Amino acid sequence: MKRIPLDWPNREHSSIVSVGNIDWHVQLTGKGPVVLLLHGTGSSTHSWSDLIPLLAGHAQVLVPDLPGHAFTLGANLEDLKLDEIARSLQLLIDQLGIEAPSIVVGHSAGAPLAIRFAVAAAKQPKLVIALNPSFIPPPPVYTSFFGPLLGPITRSSTLSSLLASLSPSLGMVDKLLDSTNTILPEARRVYYRTLFERPDHVRGSMNFMAAADIHKVLSEANLYRGKLICVLGNQDAWIPAKPLEKIIQENFPAAEVLKWEGGHIMHELEPAKVAQLVLAGLAQ
Repeated sequence: MKRIPLDWPNREHSSIVSVGNIDWHVQLTGKGPVVLLLHGTGSSTHSWSDLIPLLAGHAQVLVPDLPGHAFTLGANLEDLKLDEIARSLQLLIDQLGIEAPSIVVGHSAGAPLAIRFAVAAAKQPKLVIALNPSFIPPPPVYTSFFGPLLGPITRSSTLSSLLASLSPSLGMVDKLLDSTNTILPEARRVYYRTLFERPDHVRGSMNFMAAADIHKVLSEANLYRGKLICVLGNQDAWIPAKPLEKIIQENFPAAEVLKWEGGHIMHELEPAKVAQLVLAGLAQ
């Protein structure tokens, strides 16, 4: 627990759970049916910090830092594939001794992971909520920052350390956040800056992004038998709503598609709206 900053959101619900070679940082609180929250590339449990207390009175909320991210340590870089992480999540749930998730919420790259987890689960969740799901390749603004370094970073801890050390002085994190068309307040930006000063987080995030097999997620979409709700931000500059909606219609024809005003990280500013979707799903 020493590696979790004392001011980290919801730290009182944090624990370190060792499963195989991975030391997971998880936040677990509440009672009732299990709701699993999966953050996107480069993020962490903090992304859900304002949503967790809205759900904890109605459900048992499980929020992990994904392998390669934040304060979850020990994952091999070659194991940051969606299917491998989905299997690791199931082992984590087994270790915790909690019920199978009834609802899984995934943001950005956490959304295709949610689908892969749901497909592989012995008891599939009844609902997956995909917030600005990354069912299309990363945006040019993302790859313009990290693309030239992506290949070397997957092999070099030295380069990831250099990028982490340069991040504060170059304002890279703030530029990335602004490019999402979600104007986060300073109180939320500070957590991203903290994360991207960690070389292991930088390297893990880049490998996670590089390893995502979106084609497999889409080609096997019919294997998920539950309900899917996709929430698209009309101002999302990273994953534009129009081409994303077409992909969803082609691959998830039964999905319910909602459009909200907001950018790529809009869920951090609209936790009550996300909570309404989750609570409605629990009530069904």
